[in-house]
Amino acid sequence: MKKIFFSMLVATMTAFTFTSCEDVPAAYEIPGGGNGGNGGSTETVGNGTAENPYTVEDIKKHGATGSNVFVKAYIVGFVPEKAIDDAKFTAEGCEAVSNVLIAASADETSVDNVMPVQLPVGDVRNAINLKDNPTNIKQEVVLCGNIEAYFGKTGLKSVVWAKLGDKEFGAKPGTEGGGTGITGTPKGTGTKDDPFNSVAANTEAAKLAANAVSEQGYYIKGKVVSVKEAFSAQYGNASFYISDDGKADGQFLVFRSLYLGNQKWTEGQANIQVGDEVVVYGKLTNYMGNTLETAQNTTYLVSVNGKTEGGSTGGEDKPGEDKPAGNGNIAIDGTTLTLSNPSVQAGATTVEMVPGDFYTENGTEVTTITLKDGTKIVFDANGEKNGPKYYTGANYSNIRVYKNNTITFEGHKAIAKIEFSCDVDKNKNVNCVGNETATVVIDGKKMVYTNVFKEASGGGVQLRITKIVITYAK
Repeated sequence: MKKIFFSMLVATMTAFTFTSCEDVPAAYEIPGGGNGGNGGSTETVGNGTAENPYTVEDIKKHGATGSNVFVKAYIVGFVPEKAIDDAKFTAEGCEAVSNVLIAASADETSVDNVMPVQLPVGDVRNAINLKDNPTNIKQEVVLCGNIEAYFGKTGLKSVVWAKLGDKEFGAKPGTEGGGTGITGTPKGTGTKDDPFNSVAANTEAAKLAANAVSEQGYYIKGKVVSVKEAFSAQYGNASFYISDDGKADGQFLVFRSLYLGNQKWTEGQANIQVGDEVVVYGKLTNYMGNTLETAQNTTYLVSVNGKTEGGSTGGEDKPGEDKPAGNGNIAIDGTTLTLSNPSVQAGATTVEMVPGDFYTENGTEVTTITLKDGTKIVFDANGEKNGPKYYTGANYSNIRVYKNNTITFEGHKAIAKIEFSCDVDKNKNVNCVGNETATVVIDGKKMVYTNVFKEASGGGVQLRITKIVITYAK
């Protein structure tokens, strides 16, 4: 674009000579960029700061790039499925909560002039998506996130903060609540007998890189300061802040914790209350580099006011012992999906499965695979029209698991961890690691993964497996 701009200038001002910049990328080729810097041309209206946000034209026409940059625009629609050409420039009939479209004009109706915005799970999604907030259509919004390819076009991802009207949502970088400033005295070692306090949990999480998850889980004790999201039957988890004395100073965010016994909360069970003294167990994360919290899908309540699921404090489990049914943990890192059993310790014994070792014909239905050590992997459509199948081509070989399909692992002993290596859908620019609402349930030597998808329409995210490595408990 910069080259065209210069060419036009040359045509109208022949007394001057300009040199084009050959390294300016096309709008959909997003380089790394700086934090709020003018990664593209110098003709931008904004500079990506909170005081002077980028416009959509700054990004699409002038190649502005960056991480944690601010963008001001209008919400003009959404993408209902996985193709931006199917974009809807209305809020009517919206079932998509994970994205919106923004543009320089509130009346924009061309996909060539919009930017897709990925809405991460949390406050920003809850406030901005058009399914739950149809009146947001044509409203001006300021967003803070990373300029990256999304739906095959220049988009905004990893959004951590939004402002709509005079209301703000999420954690604004560089402000209180948007950084990692820690106050108070850390206490505890994070064990069951000596839990972290909230300050120690914050301190340990602050050591992590942005979005990294701690390798081990920790016990954390405190009093509930406030409830961000109460336990509900829909999701079975809750988010709340804790501190030593139940006051906001030094508080730590327990994010999406399951209930006692590492189970989903159900109707009729007591809900979390301000002032409750709790012990939780979970891994830590430094979400987006600005929010210290427990990592979702790894966290559960150990006790509430001294009571566990059975009404007692319980004891330590023996490594490798078969456990009663409970929820396992799910973690996603790029194209790696990991299922883990928080109640056992990983041993050194592993076994792997590569789809091409068991299937050769494209489009083969996948049912049961028996590994060399006797472990069985059972694939099932789980009532859906599309069931697991093996696909192969010149550059790929994978098993595809669709929405609500299940994979059951029947080990010869307790399973500590299962790592999936997954493919990328290059047409949609999506890591095929399954839906973020997926679940894993553990029952003794059995581990059941379900690629849960609850939306009224669409197929969600496929799980495309290129390799599975199973690690057994000690």
